[in-house]
Amino acid sequence: MTLGLRMLAKSPGWTVVMCATLALGIGLSTAIFSLAYSLLIRGLPYPDSGRLLTLWLTNTAAAAANVSRFNTNAGNWVDWRAQSQSFQDIALTKVGTSFNLTGDGEPERVLGALATWNLADVLGVRPLMGRMFSEEETRRSARLAVIGYGFWEARLGRDPAIVGRKVLLNSEPYEVIGVMPPEFRYPDKDIELLAPLFIRPDEMRSQFGFSYRAIGRLNPGVTIAQGQAEASAITRHWAEQFPRASGGGEYGVIVEPLLEGSVGQFRSSLYILFGAIGCLLLIACANVSGMLIVRASARTREFAIRAALGASRGALRRQTLAEILPLGAAGGAGGALLAWWLISGLMPWLPPRLQGMAHVGMNLEALTFALVLSLLVVLLAAMLPARIASRAQLSTAMQQDSSTVAGSGGGMRNTLVAVQIAVTLVLVFAGSLLARSLAAVMAVDPGFFPQGVLTMHLQTTPVKYPTESRVVDYYDRILKRIRGIPGVVDAGMISLLPFSEQRLVNPVEFEGRPDQGSIGSDGRSVTPGYFAAMGIRLVRGRDFSDQDREGSEPVAIIDERLARVAFGDGDPLGQRLRFGVITSSTQWLQIIGVVGHIRGDSLETDPRPQLYWPKMQRRPESQQQQDRAALVVRTSGQPASFASAVIEQIHGEDPDQPVYDVRSMQDWVNRSLQSRSLLTALVALFGASSLLLACVGLYGVVSYSAGIRGREFAIRLALGARPGEIHRLVLIHAGRLWICGSVIGLAAMWAAGRALQGLLFGVDRIDAISLVSALFLLLAIALIAGSAPARRARRVDPAVMLRRE
Repeated sequence: MTLGLRMLAKSPGWTVVMCATLALGIGLSTAIFSLAYSLLIRGLPYPDSGRLLTLWLTNTAAAAANVSRFNTNAGNWVDWRAQSQSFQDIALTKVGTSFNLTGDGEPERVLGALATWNLADVLGVRPLMGRMFSEEETRRSARLAVIGYGFWEARLGRDPAIVGRKVLLNSEPYEVIGVMPPEFRYPDKDIELLAPLFIRPDEMRSQFGFSYRAIGRLNPGVTIAQGQAEASAITRHWAEQFPRASGGGEYGVIVEPLLEGSVGQFRSSLYILFGAIGCLLLIACANVSGMLIVRASARTREFAIRAALGASRGALRRQTLAEILPLGAAGGAGGALLAWWLISGLMPWLPPRLQGMAHVGMNLEALTFALVLSLLVVLLAAMLPARIASRAQLSTAMQQDSSTVAGSGGGMRNTLVAVQIAVTLVLVFAGSLLARSLAAVMAVDPGFFPQGVLTMHLQTTPVKYPTESRVVDYYDRILKRIRGIPGVVDAGMISLLPFSEQRLVNPVEFEGRPDQGSIGSDGRSVTPGYFAAMGIRLVRGRDFSDQDREGSEPVAIIDERLARVAFGDGDPLGQRLRFGVITSSTQWLQIIGVVGHIRGDSLETDPRPQLYWPKMQRRPESQQQQDRAALVVRTSGQPASFASAVIEQIHGEDPDQPVYDVRSMQDWVNRSLQSRSLLTALVALFGASSLLLACVGLYGVVSYSAGIRGREFAIRLALGARPGEIHRLVLIHAGRLWICGSVIGLAAMWAAGRALQGLLFGVDRIDAISLVSALFLLLAIALIAGSAPARRARRVDPAVMLRRE
């Protein structure tokens, strides 16, 4: 190692470039490894987490409405537990549950879940303090709470005497009976509180009420396929007990690992990142190897003399490797620092639903990976230089002139640079495809105007607002207060905000059209003023008004897509529809208006039409859920500047009302692009890094080649060649390397486009613009890398050069 340090010290310029190249490749690779290891390899923080499965229901009618899976109901859970032989146990949690925390200080919203008593046993965890609630306590809806570690630490100051105390949740006292450990993160990584899930006896025999998430633990030795087959058979038997509702389809079940539900959609992005980082590592390895070949070629006579004095080939190989090991150590250290910085910057951009994010960082596994990778890259890069060193012959080396000796290994250098160009083409092409896809997504019209719109959520409690009419009156008073704020254009409320990753899909049936069947649509309840606040255009008819209240004629507004599907070119106004659980007693609603269609899930997908009904009219029984609403406020300025004034008006009506998820509507739209934007940015970063490395590699090879051809250039100039001809010779060498690399890269670019096809939007996998842009960008890099050596070559003084030779 001491010998290596002395040798590296003789060429500090080479050392800095190679260390920087290694640090860049190793740092980016380590950051992606830490992310993938924490999310995919390390798994979930529960014992035998591979046996934890999520059970989802399916329905052929729902699939026709682009709903591939949905939550289960209580009846399924009862049958699965009673009849299953494959599962140790199955637990339920009620999704979309939160609590209003009041008492000391400002009112806060606590993200919680209602859970069955056996959830902790299924997950294999135990409370850090206290206990879990019992089965008997869930049957009587006891006011008990098991709080999360984060809640206990951040809001209760890690009070060791918290067990037995009471906190005010939803205006009712709840007794804290336990504290969960830090690793508990179910059903969401941000969960703060668990309360007993009380299920009414009649709900356990109902065909509907799909508002629960089921998780089960397989028995040892039972495969996922066996659990799937058994759960499917039980589900089919459950469905046979009920008459088919209008528009109802065949029920099924999907059984998948719990980890898949958390990272499944992100897995393909991680694979793309692994492929991109593999390409970057290959470029870094080729770059370092090319520089080491130059050094080894220049030392051919030295190696030949050592061999003549008795050094074996193995000794020469070991000497070469020993000289390079400090390079790997320095590159690995720099890579670890770069990885730490990159991980810190990545964390805020990761999708919030991912579990396992707490383990992402420069931990022992990541540091070990950086160390092993640095050694591996250096050893691979040193293979060719070591081969040159071990095959040096004294007689041959002494007979060659300096140019010939220095020029040995030129074919390998050129090949390595061509490989760098080919791989760089792939990365630049992939980055261009993803960037153009992102631009195409961002150009999609969502059907509303998010600019200038402020949103926030609030939730009422049954204790303070026990009836629907009380809730509606409360919302109405809030809206009147907010509309009086200077700069507020309009305001309204909606049950589920677009782009909020929540949806309520309803089958819709139109009167007098029995052959048409039911049409799946997104259903939302809104107040007057919502469409104006969101910028959704009214196509025909009228908006909801204050007269559309409970007791008046039930009404609805449909979007133009639903109107077109149901009525074609006909007029839907005055027609009637019904939705939800469609039976003979389901009420009919008169269509009073048609509004523009919006994209409610994301800019990339447009699966269903929309249906709206007035929040002031009582919802169908099947739609009842926690009284939660999103407030939408259109402002004349920056939305964030109105947030405090809006919240002040809400607290002026009810001081105990928590307000949460305060953000602009544009933020919701941007959040839907978060994963795509992150992937595009990382691949673009890798592409830019590869361009830098390719430029360095090209410059090094062209510059070195021009240097060893100095005698040739001097003779050409002495015989009358013009300096411009010498300049062209050097650039032609760079151009040939670009052509060779491009030929290899074209086939790889086709494969890259095919691999990215599932992530592309509005762009073909062999996009001509991306293809031509990548080729010409690399050509420009080749010309830039060759321009400086070409300028030096044209300034060669023939007299000086020939006298030196």
